[in-house]
Amino acid sequence: MTDASDAIISIHPEYATAILDGTKTIELRRRIPSLCQGTRLWIYATRPTAAVIGVATIAGVSRAHPRTIWQKHRSGTGVDYASFTEYFAGATEAVAILLAAVKRVQPITLGELRKARAGFHPPQVLVRLTSKEAQALEQLAKF
Repeated sequence: MTDASDAIISIHPEYATAILDGTKTIELRRRIPSLCQGTRLWIYATRPTAAVIGVATIAGVSRAHPRTIWQKHRSGTGVDYASFTEYFAGATEAVAILLAAVKRVQPITLGELRKARAGFHPPQVLVRLTSKEAQALEQLAKF
């Protein structure tokens, strides 16, 4: 991947916190653009947090029927079976994003994100970053 090795992913605050606490190691999605192993994901916690609060590296991506994803990855999903089946109701494919090297960062607010990318709006799912935008986030995150 040339200029797309970083992306921002929107996650509900409770799940974002669980990822940062290490109790959730897999992010589940009904659909998501193709992501490569090694991609760095900046974790944007949706409202009321409305900030990037962490970063992780994709260790792998599994795509399969929801039943298969549950059987293989349930221990890292951070959800119970009822929540899982409700989320994937009617879906024929589930995506499990395996996260590694998870790190909490200095929160990066919407205002700061808009300085790094003019007109930034939190993504519904995911937005890819240029190298320059990723460098700006690194500085804001105070690595």
